[in-house]
Amino acid sequence: MKKQIITILLALVAVTGLAQEVFFHTDSALIRGRIADYSASMGFQMLSAQIDDLFMDEHQVVSAEIREDGTFEKRLLLHHPVYNWFFTSTENIGKKQVPFYVCPGDTLDITISFNGKDIPDCKYSGGHADDVARLLQVRTEYLDTYGQCISFIGDIPEYNHWADSVYSARLDEVEKCATEHAFTPFEHQLMLCDVSANFGVSYLAYFGQMKTKLTQSDPSAEYMAGNAVMERLSQANQYEVLRRLPNDDPLMMASMYYPLYMNKLQFAAPLRYPLMVKRGGLTDDNKEEVEVDLGHFKTQGRKMFDADHDMLPIQFLQLQRINEAIGTWMDEGKAEENYNALLPYISHPQIKEIGLQCFQEMMSTGAAYPLPEGPAADFVREILAMFPSRYIVLDFWAMWCAPCKKEIMDTKDFRLRLRERSDLKFVFLANENSPERKDYQDFVRTNLDGEHNITIDDNRFRQMQDLFGFNAIPFNVTLTPDGRIVQDGLLLRGGEAGYDLFIEVLEDMKARLE
Repeated sequence: MKKQIITILLALVAVTGLAQEVFFHTDSALIRGRIADYSASMGFQMLSAQIDDLFMDEHQVVSAEIREDGTFEKRLLLHHPVYNWFFTSTENIGKKQVPFYVCPGDTLDITISFNGKDIPDCKYSGGHADDVARLLQVRTEYLDTYGQCISFIGDIPEYNHWADSVYSARLDEVEKCATEHAFTPFEHQLMLCDVSANFGVSYLAYFGQMKTKLTQSDPSAEYMAGNAVMERLSQANQYEVLRRLPNDDPLMMASMYYPLYMNKLQFAAPLRYPLMVKRGGLTDDNKEEVEVDLGHFKTQGRKMFDADHDMLPIQFLQLQRINEAIGTWMDEGKAEENYNALLPYISHPQIKEIGLQCFQEMMSTGAAYPLPEGPAADFVREILAMFPSRYIVLDFWAMWCAPCKKEIMDTKDFRLRLRERSDLKFVFLANENSPERKDYQDFVRTNLDGEHNITIDDNRFRQMQDLFGFNAIPFNVTLTPDGRIVQDGLLLRGGEAGYDLFIEVLEDMKARLE
């Protein structure tokens, strides 16, 4: 969650000396390497990867800056192995340009040769590179089943029959690839889990689009008891193909697709609709309501997976639900009491232990933490210096982001009133490589006139993603006048609730920090 988490969590592990299952282990990993014949004329200055932390429920892009000599390095905090890839630009995200497999504690070296191609040749050494040497060379490309699943025409039984055959075909592909490239049993299993996580995302998309179409025509449908479509989607036994996936194999967690799979499960109707109906769409973080959610996940999860225990995806959803409420519990002074009372819902010993470590780090961090050192943080400090004695809210946006532009337009009058205050300043950071574009200039002139808007290119934007740990926009981060990053800071969209309520939140935040 925060940049100093590496130091704190590593200290916790060193002190406790816990005997942990090999797969679950908290440690840093260093990925370093060199790009042969590198020059800035190649058009990129960073390698980036989308890496998610399931224990902190964080989704972020991490980046390694490439030095003039082509070398790079990136240190990550990991709780389990990661099978992922680096990309050089957003256009190349799906190309798996530089795949890697890294475990907590590893030092992995990669030599990269582009040779004028988008897909480079890569050589690996160190860490667990030998365990996956053949798999990393395959650049596995899976069939585009997501589009097929989300657009499937037919009823649920027909869909399940079709999806079952698709998954069987995917398994056949794994077998052929394993034979062709002489995979070890470990590589075979890792590819199987990666394919399964990818398929799980696609499979659940069909059910998601049914709910989306329903709520587009009737926005209240998701909160109304007795809605025939939602009631049917909420029947856990409808999701029968999920049961074929290796859901209790922790190697699924290594897959880059696993957080997406978790997200689809989180919003699946069996786990969500009954709770939404009960609360009219509202979520409360008091201990009693959180405990109701945890019990509901347990009951429905066992039905969805046809299991007699809580499988790993359900345990992570339970942990995420607990983590969501910690901020509220901290404000109430009941964080440790409530956390300890609900932690028994997590039965997997290593998930429980690492979850507890992360909770202890959150408690020790407090309401704000200092900016780290480095070029990205120095850029932020320059912004802070422009507006001394003020809290700064950085708002990241882009012309290609429709929700960003809508948020800016919807809060224009609200921000005009804020200009009268001497304690707060919104600063907009636009991810725009061509600031001379007319559409960009027109939008800024119309919607951000008189406000502080800074254009940042892709390289700077990815530095900011790495610094603040986000992968999607709009995104806001609040900084104190003395340069600390605020946990649970202000949001631009908070202005939509009204000026007076926003100021009340601002004053509460200031009191908490000062």
